[in-house]
Amino acid sequence: VCVCVCVCSCCNRRFTKKECDLGSLERGSTDTLANGCRVDSEAAKRLAKRLYHLDGFKRCDVARHLGKNNEFSQLVASEYLSYFDFSGLSLDRALRNFLKAFPLMGETQERERVLVHFSRRYCHCNPLTPTSEDGAHTLTCALMLLNTDLHGHVRTVVFPPLRFF
Repeated sequence: VCVCVCVCSCCNRRFTKKECDLGSLERGSTDTLANGCRVDSEAAKRLAKRLYHLDGFKRCDVARHLGKNNEFSQLVASEYLSYFDFSGLSLDRALRNFLKAFPLMGETQERERVLVHFSRRYCHCNPLTPTSEDGAHTLTCALMLLNTDLHGHVRTVVFPPLRFF
């Protein structure tokens, strides 16, 4: 038996289905999770829309939802990224536009999962770009590393940009 529970990732507060607008897991889903529950693509679309418009969420909540390692969160992240159009933008400009929407916080693997979704969307919007999703992801991580080194609060050793290349 699957139970639909909507819990805020920040404060662990429980919401009713109506409050969280996730709807029922039984409606219109054909994708099955490993635990036998169904992924509700309509619920993922609604949550992604609410995250994008910050409807009931803070900017700091976005990365927490996009960086989780489960099928529903991956679907939410994909839907969330569909609100961004990176067509014709350089990778660094697209990354800047993306990161204006929310602070990329959390553990390394959570941030990395968000950047994987970004890279996938960037390549989708720029099919003629001569790089793969993996290549875009590698460059994105490199940009993040250099940016953190340059602007981070803890600056013990500065990485010389020429040495990076």
